[in-house]
Amino acid sequence: MKLYPSISEELAQWVQRQPVFFTGSAPTLGSHINVSPKGLTDAHFAILGPNECAYIDRTGSGCETIAHSYDNGRLCLMFMSFGPAPRIVRFFCQSKIVEWDEPAFPDLVRRIAKGKRAAFDGARAVVVAQVFEVQTSCGFGVPRIKKGIYSSDEALEKPVEEILQEGVDGKVDELAVFEERPTLDAWVKKRVENNTVQEYHNETNVTSMDGLPGLKAARRGVGEKLWVGDTRARMRRVFAQREAIVLGFSLAVMVYVVMMGLGVLA
Repeated sequence: MKLYPSISEELAQWVQRQPVFFTGSAPTLGSHINVSPKGLTDAHFAILGPNECAYIDRTGSGCETIAHSYDNGRLCLMFMSFGPAPRIVRFFCQSKIVEWDEPAFPDLVRRIAKGKRAAFDGARAVVVAQVFEVQTSCGFGVPRIKKGIYSSDEALEKPVEEILQEGVDGKVDELAVFEERPTLDAWVKKRVENNTVQEYHNETNVTSMDGLPGLKAARRGVGEKLWVGDTRARMRRVFAQREAIVLGFSLAVMVYVVMMGLGVLA
């Protein structure tokens, strides 16, 4: 295992080739730790600088990562190799959310998607991550795709080139066995055509599983006053720290008594 202060050019190229990555986040308070799989990295994830990356967050049935980002900003992104050379890469980050109705959103999507217009469909936010540490490790425990599937025509009814997409530089490699799942695109397309994407956000993206404030656009969509919900969440965090409050109060009383005894406050 090795740690680096930034993303090298070699690692940047490697992670942007991976067909799937995972996000990890958790609330300051609450029981649920969230791990989410993400894909379509060629159009929905990009390295923006040595210590910055971002991904387009498409509409989903929950908003855990968004809620956790608003709560404390902690985020881990993990990439792994499915090919012959084992590798795991983690980005430890502080994140921020740029929602679909914010001025910066369109330019960010264009920058990440590199001109692929479909990346806008169903996108509810961009998650921008400031990477403060990069970790690499071996990944020997991660299974790999059978090499024969993409490097040999044996036992296949058709030549492998006719079955699989071509890999990078015209070569068929392990990444060629992945393809996009059409379900989300078809579902989003219907929602967009029926103008019901916002309605779905209002139904599913207002709060996290632990009751944290979620997508701001959804919260506004159901008539919530954001400052009220944000204040309630802050107060919940404060009063949940009962031991710290009691300790602070006790120390204040002790200091007051001592100072009175010394005549400092007389």
